[in-house]
Amino acid sequence: MIALDTTAIIDFFKKEEAILKVFKKINEPIASTIINYQEIMFGLDFNNSNHLEEEEYYDKFFDNIFIFVLDKLSSKRATDIFWNLKKNGNPIGRFDCIISGILLSNGVDKIITRNVKHFQKIKGLKVISY
Repeated sequence: MIALDTTAIIDFFKKEEAILKVFKKINEPIASTIINYQEIMFGLDFNNSNHLEEEEYYDKFFDNIFIFVLDKLSSKRATDIFWNLKKNGNPIGRFDCIISGILLSNGVDKIITRNVKHFQKIKGLKVISY
């Protein structure tokens, strides 16, 4: 199984050539997290009619992939990631720690993202950039 970060999902919506090439090579189930969904929803203003089409697209997209949720185990894994990086002087955003904690606690060790700078710091997570 391979996970998509928020950047990859948005770029797929925009039909960016680089991510489309990566998608053509995927031959395993696709997953993401409820945190990625939330990040996307934060970018939409539901009072803006232009965003309603995007909301519909993303809802359908997430209905067709595996979505992992935040639970106690993944919360603890995310916290461990956060503090280890912070203690080593390499902190990243909390959402990225949560996303990583969710994926790793569910056995997903690959993520497609443009945000290589943050996710490459996560031990056990293979980053696929585009």
